[in-house]
Amino acid sequence: MMIMMCACAQVLSAQNVEENLTKVKDVLALPQAEAASGAQKARLQGVVVEVAAKGEEFYLHDGDRCISVIVAGDALAPELGAKVEIEGSIVSEPFFETRRTRIKAGKVSLLGTAALPEAQPVSISDAAAFKQLDQWVTVEGTVLQVRSSMSLFTIQMASGAASCNVLVRQWPRTEIPRDWIGGRVKVTGVNRAYLPGSNFLSVVATSQAQVSVIKTGVADPLDAPLTSVSALKEDMPNKDVRVKLSGTLLAATTGNVYYMRSNEGGAFSFYMLHPIDEDKSGRFSTPIIMPAVNPGDVLEVVGIPSRVKRGVHLDFGVVRVVRSEAVPPAAATDIPTIAGGNHIHDLVELQGRLLSQDDVLIAPGRWRTTMRLADGDQFVVVFLDASSRGTVPHFGLDSRLNVRGVVTAAYYPEIRVWLPSPHDVRSLGIATEVVTRRLWIGLAIAAGVVVLLGGWAFLLHRSRVAVRELNASLETRVSERTAELAAAKDELARALSQERELGELKSRFVSLVSHEFRTPLGITMSAVEVLRHFSGRITAEKHAELYEDIHAATLQMSGLMEQVLLLGKAEAGKVTCHPSRVDLPQLCERLVDEVRQATNHRCPVKLSADGSFDGAMMGESLVRHIVGNLLSNAVKYSPEGSPVEIHLLRQGDEAVLKVMDRGIGIPLADQSKLFEAFHRASNVGETPGTGLGLLLVKHCVEMHHGSIEMQSEEGVGTTFTVRLPVTDAG
Repeated sequence: MMIMMCACAQVLSAQNVEENLTKVKDVLALPQAEAASGAQKARLQGVVVEVAAKGEEFYLHDGDRCISVIVAGDALAPELGAKVEIEGSIVSEPFFETRRTRIKAGKVSLLGTAALPEAQPVSISDAAAFKQLDQWVTVEGTVLQVRSSMSLFTIQMASGAASCNVLVRQWPRTEIPRDWIGGRVKVTGVNRAYLPGSNFLSVVATSQAQVSVIKTGVADPLDAPLTSVSALKEDMPNKDVRVKLSGTLLAATTGNVYYMRSNEGGAFSFYMLHPIDEDKSGRFSTPIIMPAVNPGDVLEVVGIPSRVKRGVHLDFGVVRVVRSEAVPPAAATDIPTIAGGNHIHDLVELQGRLLSQDDVLIAPGRWRTTMRLADGDQFVVVFLDASSRGTVPHFGLDSRLNVRGVVTAAYYPEIRVWLPSPHDVRSLGIATEVVTRRLWIGLAIAAGVVVLLGGWAFLLHRSRVAVRELNASLETRVSERTAELAAAKDELARALSQERELGELKSRFVSLVSHEFRTPLGITMSAVEVLRHFSGRITAEKHAELYEDIHAATLQMSGLMEQVLLLGKAEAGKVTCHPSRVDLPQLCERLVDEVRQATNHRCPVKLSADGSFDGAMMGESLVRHIVGNLLSNAVKYSPEGSPVEIHLLRQGDEAVLKVMDRGIGIPLADQSKLFEAFHRASNVGETPGTGLGLLLVKHCVEMHHGSIEMQSEEGVGTTFTVRLPVTDAG
């Protein structure tokens, strides 16, 4: 029985040994949930490549991979280079944003000593991100700065735009290097954080022996060859070579980005190096102390150049203030120039039309205002970061904005301009191209009016041609039919009279177009020219005044055109009388009020009515034309303040309307032509008018089968008497 129990125990023991993991790579490949349970065991052999300062932890390398081992209880870790065998549990612990797998050793057996294995070369960026966590690695890079504190020696290394801090323990105080800045070194150690919860150090080496100097550097951090922005654009130096640029500081962001204008031309940006320690005690080999800098300071900057799209940038910049001056003025430019890749990192001033504006929360307590500006078919994005929303006022779309900012490198699909402050953007009013588009629409309407008038003139011309053809026909008929000579003469005389009338009508029409349309068109074109050439230099009040001038001139031309079209309809028989019930006294009172308002109360207008007009049936629109035109003429041709009277009375089946003024009167020679198209009295002077109003009045009166009479004396006044039949509603 005892023999059987011993055999079973040996079998179980053999099974447990087989279950133990014997390769570091298999331990690291365990799923996190299984590793975190603590149930899985491991038995590993390897060489100790790193021992924690207090001996509570060491790193075991099995020839392939490396793993952290926790020493149990009060036991101490074996020495560096010892060959050991460990038995223990696999554990998983948090490490920043991820987890790490380790061994909690229950037993450590010393097997002898061995040479340290060859380390795995890794990039500085991977080491800084702990991508080879707890692994035995080698990193190589350019030295940015060093620090010595007691027996601990820190090296900040860089490669490209990445950097990491390497800690070397047991460094002799008597051998602190003085000429490593800008040199290159290679360090072998474990990719780990020296202090729990801190990622300041990302590679730890046990001794000075694990550091190799590939190339020495300089003692002065500002000791580097002076170059220029143009030279760096043409020929970027070899990787990680430090260079010096000089210039004037334009602006700096809160994100440690500084923009400078070079003394030799062009502009560049740089990230400032964060010193490891600014202690001035002298116990550091190269203490780097960064001065406070402000826009306008002339600086020398030493850093590692990196290629950005169409620009120059320095990483890990070390600066020295040469002197302080005023901030340089912004370079005047435009959006197409910037979109073409010019002025990268420079301070510029430009203008553009606002296409969109947005406020976006990009981080807690940080808002970004983004504005899209266009100039023709080119555009840029202008942005400003602030601690609160609405730091930049919202401008109306299509506003023309003037911005002053720094052109950033093309990290985005589009060119961007960063605004140092909300005061660096201001509105110049509505964009010129928008104003021009609106004006062109107005001009197109005016052009349409002119085309219609030209069409009417063309019809008149055709009528004249028809008259000439009729003359030729009459002459032929006279020669062929002598018996009809008298009738032909009469017809010819009438045709000649009509031709003269058409000639006079054409002359009056041309005079109307050249005078009445030229004035508002002149006002419109003058306003357009001012807005087109001086939009950016005139005030908002002047903008409004010019828009009002354009609007008033357009209304004037529209009113003139309305009269012409109405007359054309009347003569074509397209205007008819549609009688309806009309309160004639009330209608006259409304028209009196409209004339007062339209003429700004130029003349007092008195209305009197006598008799009953209840149930009167008339064409209301035609009556409006009759009364409105007579009242407007009475006020227009009367001195300011001169009274105008309108009397309305009922005489049998007729309504009698009298409009009396004490104005300039109508000369006797003009009275016979008073109701002809485009005819105006010889004494009207510069008073505007078309000569169509009274002709329209006559047409409207005749459509009512009424009559109109006029009595006038030059310099005394004029009285018009209109008689309209009144049809009572049954």
